[in-house]
Amino acid sequence: MARLIIFIFFILFSNNILAQKNKTNAGRFEISIGGGVLIPVGKFASTSTAGFEQTVFEKGSDQQYDIGFFSKENHGHAKRGGDINLEINFLAGRFWEHGLSFGQSSNAIRIESANKYFGSNQFPMEVNFHEKYEVQNLAYLIGYRFILAKSVEFRPFQKIGFSRLTFPFYILESINSPGTTLIHDRDRPKSNSLYLESGLLTSISLSKKFDLGFNLSYRFADFDYIMYKRVVPGGSTTLIVPDQVNLRAIMTGFRLAYKL
Repeated sequence: MARLIIFIFFILFSNNILAQKNKTNAGRFEISIGGGVLIPVGKFASTSTAGFEQTVFEKGSDQQYDIGFFSKENHGHAKRGGDINLEINFLAGRFWEHGLSFGQSSNAIRIESANKYFGSNQFPMEVNFHEKYEVQNLAYLIGYRFILAKSVEFRPFQKIGFSRLTFPFYILESINSPGTTLIHDRDRPKSNSLYLESGLLTSISLSKKFDLGFNLSYRFADFDYIMYKRVVPGGSTTLIVPDQVNLRAIMTGFRLAYKL
């Protein structure tokens, strides 16, 4: 939130000191499609197994158990992935833009560190399946256009909205007893989160109608979810396991825009 306030203050200040008289396409709509690479950083990229051993509760009672599970909080184990997006923007005034942004990203998960941890336990297991991090986002966009020439401009922007994460489902299978697995025992609802993205667009005009742009941005979202873990077959105790995925990533890519 502090970044958003500083960003708005910077734009208001810049509006007073700039006096460009280039054509700004003010009052026009712009539709763009883009794609790129989503690079995990910080918590999202970490492959540490710290926090895998935790105390959790038995479903329906106050009984506690110490278990190891694939905890995502602070350590997302995310690989580099892909992103696609669509924007509908309105070029308001001389330099402002407002719009709606729709996007989807996908990041596979590194399982090497987790399998090393699970394989060293008293009852060794391994991850034989893990859902990718599939994230959809819908956000309001506000940006400011620094027009350097008739064909080149920079646009710092801020997006704020909400995002949804596909349930990060996984299966642990026993190494010594194939077929014995630790599963999630309920529905797999999507998790929702506040979504923030701060970035910079460099845009080059190809014609009166088309622009080619390069995006560089940072994304932030926290997804809470709960797992209900039990061993099958065997009808073991069901354990309530709360967890969180912390999306921290840099997106870089290209976009093609069309002015209506």
